[in-house]
Amino acid sequence: MEFFTEYGEASQYQIKEIIGKGSFGVVAAAVDTQTGEWVAIKKIHDMFEHASDGTRILREIKLLRLLRHPNIVEIKHILLPPARREFRDIYVVFELMESDLQKVIQVNDNLTKGHHRFFLYQLLHALKYIHTANVFHRDLKPSNILANSNCKLKICDFGLARASRDDVPSAIFWTDYVATRWYRAPELCGSFFSKYTPAIDIWSIGCIFAEVLTRNPLFPGTNVTHQLDLITDVLGTPSHETLSQIRNEKARRYLTGMKRKHPIPFPRMFCSADPQAVRLLERLLAFDPKDRPTAEEALADPYFEGLPKLEHEPSPYPFSKLDFEFERWKLSKDGIRDLIYQEILEYHPQMLQDYIRGGGQTSFVYPSGVDGMRLQFAHAEDKYLRGERGTPLRRRHASLPRERFRAPMGSDNQDCNNENRRTASSAGQIIIRPQQVGMTHAYVYQNGTGIPDFCSGYYLQNGGTSDSSCAIGENEGPKENGVSEEEKVAYEPSELLAKI
Repeated sequence: MEFFTEYGEASQYQIKEIIGKGSFGVVAAAVDTQTGEWVAIKKIHDMFEHASDGTRILREIKLLRLLRHPNIVEIKHILLPPARREFRDIYVVFELMESDLQKVIQVNDNLTKGHHRFFLYQLLHALKYIHTANVFHRDLKPSNILANSNCKLKICDFGLARASRDDVPSAIFWTDYVATRWYRAPELCGSFFSKYTPAIDIWSIGCIFAEVLTRNPLFPGTNVTHQLDLITDVLGTPSHETLSQIRNEKARRYLTGMKRKHPIPFPRMFCSADPQAVRLLERLLAFDPKDRPTAEEALADPYFEGLPKLEHEPSPYPFSKLDFEFERWKLSKDGIRDLIYQEILEYHPQMLQDYIRGGGQTSFVYPSGVDGMRLQFAHAEDKYLRGERGTPLRRRHASLPRERFRAPMGSDNQDCNNENRRTASSAGQIIIRPQQVGMTHAYVYQNGTGIPDFCSGYYLQNGGTSDSSCAIGENEGPKENGVSEEEKVAYEPSELLAKI
C-alpha cells in the first residue's frame, strides 16, 4: 500500500489555477491532497529542443537539491516521467510564494528602514551560504527573489549559476553575458577578467538594495556601453590601478579614454535612507571587485547591529567533484535527458535504489502521474486563456507598517508556526523539530545541521522595527530592465492564494 501511495502522483496534486507563464514553462498553484499543503508546480516543456536549455534545467534542479537554506526556494518533488528515454516535459513541485521582490518594490511606496534592513539581511545570509558552497548565482535581480507578504524572501532561478572548484580550471564558463544588464557587475560588462569572483553577486545585491531604497533601478543601461557610462557617472572614473588590471583591451581603452568623472556622494543620492545603510551600499557597489566585502563581511557591518546572530548557520551539503562534471562535457540531448532523469530519481528513493542495483536499468515499470498532470494543466491553461481566473489580490497600503513588539520568550509565533506547517509536509527534504526556548523551531538539513528559521515574526520584532507585512502587487508583466533572454515566470497572486 505504501508503495502505491508513494507513486500515486496522478492524484496527489490538484491544480487550482495558472499563476504565471514564461519562455520555459507554466506555473500553477496546486494543493497536495496528501498533506493539504499549497505548492507551485512548474511545467517545463520541450526542454530538449536545444541542448543549452536542457543543460540549464539540469543545473538548476541539481543546485536546488543540494542548496538547502531558508532563503533559497525549495524543490519539494519532481514527478516521475512515464519513459526514461522519451520524455520532453517535466513537472517540478516548488514551495508556493506569493510574489517577487520586483512587484513588492513597485506596489509599496512606504517601506520602512526596518524593511530595508531585513530584506538585505536575508539576501546576504542566503548569499553567504551560496558562496560557501563555491556557487555563483550570476543572475540576481528583484524578479529572481520570491517574496511573501510577511517579508520572507527566497532566491530562485539558478539556471545561470555555476559551481566552481578551486582545484579545477573554471575559466571555460566565465562569460560576460550572464546577469541581467541592470544588475551586472562592471567587470562582467567589459569582460575584464578571464575568471570572476563571488563579488559579481555582491554587486548585484548592491543594485537590488539601491532599488529597494529608491524604488527605481540605479543603473538602467540600454546596452553594455551605456551601462558602463551610468556606473562611472555615479562611481566616478576608475583608478589607474583598477584600469591596469583590465585584460580586455577594448574595455580598458574605452574607460581610459573616458572624460574624467568624479563620484557622486551616496548620502546625496540616498538622502532619506539610514546613513548606515548608505555606507554599506557604498561598499557593496565598489567598482573594483576586490574592494567589495564578502557576504559574511557585509553581515558584520554595524548596519545589522541588534539583529539576532545565528549561532548555528547552515553549512552547504558537500558537493562531489562528479556533481557538476557535466559542465565540462559536450552532451547530446539524450545525454542531458539521462542526467535529468537521474536527478528526478533523487525524489523517488525506492526507484533510485532499484535503478542503482540494476546498473542503470529498472526491473519494474513504475507508474507515472505525468499523464494526469498534463490533463490538469491543459484544463487550467484553457481556463486561463478564456480569462477564468481568480481576482488578483489587492492589499491596502494602510496594512503596513504596523507596530510590533517582541514576543515574550517561549511564546508561540504565528508566522513561524504557519511556516513550519507548510515546510513539514515536504517530501523528506526538510524536517521541522522543536528547538530551544526563544527560537521555537529549526530546519534540519541533509547533513544534520539545525539552524533557527528566518521567520519574519521573530526577526522583525526587534528594536522597535515596525515592519509587519509587505503588500503584494498583482502581476503586471516584466518591465524592460535590460533583461537577457532567460526565463521570466512571475507569480501572480489571487484571491485563491490569499486563503493560504
